[in-house]
Amino acid sequence: MRFEGKRVVVTGGASGIGKATVEAFIAEGAQVMMGDVNAEAGEAMAADGAHDNRLGFQSCDVTSEDDIKRLIDAAADHFGGVDILFNNAGAAGSRATIEEITAEEWDATQSLLLRSVALGIRHVVPHMKAAGGGAIVNTASVAGHQAGFGPVAYSV
Repeated sequence: MRFEGKRVVVTGGASGIGKATVEAFIAEGAQVMMGDVNAEAGEAMAADGAHDNRLGFQSCDVTSEDDIKRLIDAAADHFGGVDILFNNAGAAGSRATIEEITAEEWDATQSLLLRSVALGIRHVVPHMKAAGGGAIVNTASVAGHQAGFGPVAYSV
């Protein structure tokens, strides 16, 4: 029960790493508000009685600043604050080479993978200051270590 009493926000929580993280936090005693663009999967997870009412869901497209703020504020309102933010939402984005990628593809990938993280941090900081501190975890990829491990826009 390492996270007993901790209030956690997880983006991209309805599948993959995010879903496993949500389940692990709950198993360790945390209250979790997860956000995801897959509302059907998120709502189904939140409705599952196995979580002892410690899991909430908010539909969230992390490329929308309003959605990010709404998710974090929902957690703070529902749980009385936020102690941990796990910026996890992401996808490969455009697989185009640097010679082929359009400005729109580049911007969409960066909005999903970089801008969303910065905005998540921006909107959680006031809640963490009010709580006297907190922790922020941002998912990254081995693709960021060396060129060639992933598509160019993703690797940035």
